[in-house]
Amino acid sequence: MRHAQRSVAILIVVAILLALPFAPSIVRGQAGGTQTIIVLQVGKPSMTVNGVSSPVDVQGTVPVIVEGRTFLPIRAVVEALNGTIAWTAADQKVTIIMGSEVLELFIGKSTARVNGTPMSVDPANPQVVPFIVGGRTMLPVRFVAERLGGMVTWNDATKTATLVFGSSATQTPLSVTEIAKKVESVVYIEVAFGDGKGASGSGFIISPDGSIVTNYHVIDGAESGKVVLNDGTTFTDIKVLGWDKVGDLVIIKVPGAGLPAVTMGDSDAAQVGESVVAIGSPLGLQNTVSTGIISARREGFLQTTAPISHGSSGGALFNMMGEVIGITSAGMEEGANLGFAIPINDVKSLARDRTLTLAQFTVQTSGSGSPSVNIPSLIQPAATTEVDTLTPTFQWTKVATATRYTFWLGKGTTGTEDTKIYSEVVTTNSLTLPEGILTDGGTYTWAVAAGNETGWGDWSEDSVFSVGAAGTLGVPEALEPDQEVTVPTLTPTFYWRAVTEATRYTFWLGKGTSGSQDSEVFSTVVTGTSFTVPATVLVDGGEYTWNVSAGNASDWGDWGEDQYFTVEVPSGLPAPALLTPLPYVTGVSRTATFTWALVSGATRYAFWLGKGTSGSEDSEILNVVVTGTSYTVPAGTLEAGAVYTWNVSAGTATTWGDWTMDRYFKTAP
Repeated sequence: MRHAQRSVAILIVVAILLALPFAPSIVRGQAGGTQTIIVLQVGKPSMTVNGVSSPVDVQGTVPVIVEGRTFLPIRAVVEALNGTIAWTAADQKVTIIMGSEVLELFIGKSTARVNGTPMSVDPANPQVVPFIVGGRTMLPVRFVAERLGGMVTWNDATKTATLVFGSSATQTPLSVTEIAKKVESVVYIEVAFGDGKGASGSGFIISPDGSIVTNYHVIDGAESGKVVLNDGTTFTDIKVLGWDKVGDLVIIKVPGAGLPAVTMGDSDAAQVGESVVAIGSPLGLQNTVSTGIISARREGFLQTTAPISHGSSGGALFNMMGEVIGITSAGMEEGANLGFAIPINDVKSLARDRTLTLAQFTVQTSGSGSPSVNIPSLIQPAATTEVDTLTPTFQWTKVATATRYTFWLGKGTTGTEDTKIYSEVVTTNSLTLPEGILTDGGTYTWAVAAGNETGWGDWSEDSVFSVGAAGTLGVPEALEPDQEVTVPTLTPTFYWRAVTEATRYTFWLGKGTSGSQDSEVFSTVVTGTSFTVPATVLVDGGEYTWNVSAGNASDWGDWGEDQYFTVEVPSGLPAPALLTPLPYVTGVSRTATFTWALVSGATRYAFWLGKGTSGSEDSEILNVVVTGTSYTVPAGTLEAGAVYTWNVSAGTATTWGDWTMDRYFKTAP
């Protein structure tokens, strides 16, 4: 089968110190500084900060490639560096502050400001500009990182960006005695086999929640086992997260919390002749410390003079900065001072998408059992069809005993491992491809395999599709309801910006927040830039997604970004429908008249006006009660070129209804 070489375990190119605190870790002995390493991969929702796995964005937005540059929602990166980030809706501006550096980037603009000085975002390509996707602001990674003093390296094969901030050049070497204290992070592992025999080895903790690295051969064939910490704490509930049999690596996990984790170093930077310290449990003698040097690099191993005996397998090899640079794996009994360690960088690319018991691991890896999962049938895109979007949704049949699926995508029609450009493990039978993966006119192959806790089934047949040219019309910008707001009516009016050359628009509404075609509850084609939903479409308490695409007589453009909202209808008087000014309008007169729809039963209305876009009480500059459905702002109330928020509530002589959604406008200069 052509997929025989394809690894079902997805390559997650991250440094996997899984659960250290999210703030940058301070390396002991570093003179007045820290080093922070952030690793991101295009299409992946997680990143690592000094090896700590964390979401790129709580909404699930992933890094993408646009105009040949990597973009992502930058907030998590900035906060990982102890910086601050702010969004100004009126100016469509992102402000990043870290130390003395102040960066200002603007949506759709190729010029940013760095400490007040204009600077091109990408001198080689003025099309590289910040943009908004799914309500998230996407910024170019390299520009932001380098302006904040970082160094960016790019691996095109894996579509991975590594951001390094600070420097380890000023680190002060530790003494052997100091490194020896790291025995608290090294564990003793003992396993039992089905024939009643057993074996032991070592491992080391890479995350406070109990993830541990050891050698594959330490647990190979195990039915049960235990992990013993330096203080004697013992765990027998062991799960296997991922492994590489050829590379002799495995990651296991125990149900720990607050455990002492190691700091992972860079084995590529290790030099022949530098001193190292090995910690393991040779012959069961737990946490024995030995010293030596790196004596050579041989066929993917670090050769060391630090003694390595039986039982040391899976132990930690530290450099003199106290960082783990290798996993001790073998010694030569017939030769003195001949030990070998697997480079720690091999761990950083090890997938960890499993949760098998030791017995399940043995069944799967020994071939003594087979997963009871069938092969999925691919549904869409159908074979040999052409899709008209760069972010298509793939669907396949559900497999009754499957709990997860591996989606695979390759360039061209061969379906071999060297053509792979994207893969992902999902728990549902569909996947929407992120932006930045497909290109217009390209031909691609996709396949899916189903799996469960006992393993993975065979791959589906390959299916080939092509991508037609995307529409040339622009994408409408959604205005109201805004992202993740609460709508107080069953008949809201939706607004969006006009698109040049568009003569019609498709308005789409779906149930929930998936934005998938099967969630659709309503769609229609209109000629204007607003639409009021009929009363029978929405239900109180429901969550919905809406979107718009622009078209003309001969073509349709791409869809805009999904916008999510919740409906909560007040029990009393309904909220008035706001009329003018329209959402996000600019050039409003400083003595503008605001209008809203009549509410049946209302005898008065409260008109509220606030400075900025927060809509908070402390931004209030005007709050008046009127009896009609309009109000003219007194002269001197509004400033020229400023942004404001307004809303209205309806009332009777004794009670008030709920407020409308906030609406924003900007006055004339």
